[in-house]
Amino acid sequence: MLQSSSAVIQALGGTIKVAELLEVGSSAISNYRKNGFPPRVCFALAKICSAQNIQVASHVFGLPNAENTSWRRQAAVGGGQAHLELFKTAGFELIENPVLQPADPFIELMGEEMRRRLFTFTDPVGETLCLRPDLTIPTARQYIQQGKFEQSQYYYSGTAFRYQPRGAGKPEEFTQVGIEILNADTAMQNIVVDEVKVLNILVDFIRDQDVTKFDLFINDLELFSAILQDLKLTDRQQIRLRRSYSHGSSLELTLSQLISPPPVTRSSVMLEPNQANRVIAGRSQEEIMARLQDKLDEANAEPLAEETAAKIRALAALNCPVDELRAALRSIGVTIHKATDEAIRRFETRISEITKRCVIEPSAIRFCAKRGRKLAYYTGFVFEICVPALGPRQVVASGGRYDELLSALGAPEPLTAVGGAVSMERIYEAAGGQSNAAKTTLPDPSSETSEI
Repeated sequence: MLQSSSAVIQALGGTIKVAELLEVGSSAISNYRKNGFPPRVCFALAKICSAQNIQVASHVFGLPNAENTSWRRQAAVGGGQAHLELFKTAGFELIENPVLQPADPFIELMGEEMRRRLFTFTDPVGETLCLRPDLTIPTARQYIQQGKFEQSQYYYSGTAFRYQPRGAGKPEEFTQVGIEILNADTAMQNIVVDEVKVLNILVDFIRDQDVTKFDLFINDLELFSAILQDLKLTDRQQIRLRRSYSHGSSLELTLSQLISPPPVTRSSVMLEPNQANRVIAGRSQEEIMARLQDKLDEANAEPLAEETAAKIRALAALNCPVDELRAALRSIGVTIHKATDEAIRRFETRISEITKRCVIEPSAIRFCAKRGRKLAYYTGFVFEICVPALGPRQVVASGGRYDELLSALGAPEPLTAVGGAVSMERIYEAAGGQSNAAKTTLPDPSSETSEI
C-alpha cells in the first residue's frame, strides 16, 4: 500500500505522465511530491488509482488514516500516562493547559514555519484564537499568570494541533508529552545541569518506551552568536543574521543583502503635526521612521565581505561529531577568538555531562547546525532525538533553551527556561518498528524531516 504522494506519482508513471493525466505543469507535480496533493486533485487521482488497482493509504488523499491512527492514538494516551511517574520522581509537577489559546503569542514567537501551520479562528468578540500547536508557550503563559516567579518544574501530556499538507502522511493532531524548567538558576554550571537534566529525563522516557536505537543531534545558537561577535560584524548585521539563522530559509537572502545592500531612499511618509500619533499598517510614525533610519544606516555601512559570508554559510551547514567541533570550525576558516572559545568550552562541558548522565558515547552525538531552528523562541542549546527509519516523522523528541520567551510573553523581568517534548505517536511507531518491523508501515524516507 502506497504511503506518500511521491510514491503515488511514481506508481502512475512519474512526473510527466501524472502532469498529463491532471492537465497541469510538471512543476505542480513536483510540488505535490513535496507538499502532498491539494484537495482539488485528490478525487481524480483516487479514481485513477482505483481503476489501475493501485492500493493507496487513505491519508495520502487527505482522509483520516484508518489503517493505523486508532491504535497509535490509544497507545500514545495509555502508554504515555503509564510512564509519567518518571517525571514525578524527578521533581516535576503536572500542569494542564487549555486547548484553545490566544493566537498572537504563537504567531509572534514560533516563527514562520509554525505560523503557517496554526488552526486559527475568531471568537464572537473578535479575538483571534487557535488550537494549541505546542504546549511550551501555554505552560509559560500559565506560569506568568500565576505571578509567583519561583523556580518551577512542570510536566504535561496533551494533544497538540498543526496543519499538515494533504497527503503528507503526518497527523494534524498528536500527543505531546514534555517537561519545562522555568526561572532556572543562572549560574553557568547550573545552566548546563538543567539542560542535561531535561535531555537525560527525555532519553530515559524514550528508552522506557522500548525505543533504544536513536540518533542525538545537538545545535548551539549561542555558538553562532559568539562567532558573529568574533567576526567583528556590526550590531545590526549580527541581529539580522541571528534572526534569519533562526528562520533558516531566509539566511541566504540576508547574506546577499548584507553583501550588496539594496539602495534606500528617505521615504515621503511624513504626517501633519496633528496626525503624529497616527498608526500606519500597525506601526506608529515614530516606529516607521526609526525602522527607516536603521535601513539607511545599514545601506551606508561597510558591505559584508564575501569571505565572511562564506564562513557563515559553511557554519550554517556544519554537521560533525561533537568531539570534532573545534577542528570542524577551523576547517571552514573560523578563527577561534575569545567569545567563540568560551562558547565551545560551555558546549564541551555540556557534552561531557551528557555522555555521563545519558550514557551516550560522544561518537553517537552530532553537532548539526540545521537542527532545532524552526521554533524561533530557542536561544541557546537545542537538541533533536531522531529515529531515521521513521522518514518524515523521524524527530521523536526535541527541546532546548529559550531564555527570552518568558519576557516576550509579559514576565516583568528576564527569566531563564529550558525544556523538551516527545511525540508519543512517533515513539510508539518507532517502538513497533524496532521490536517487529513487520508491524509498522514506515513512510517514504525520501520526504523531508519534521520537528516535534
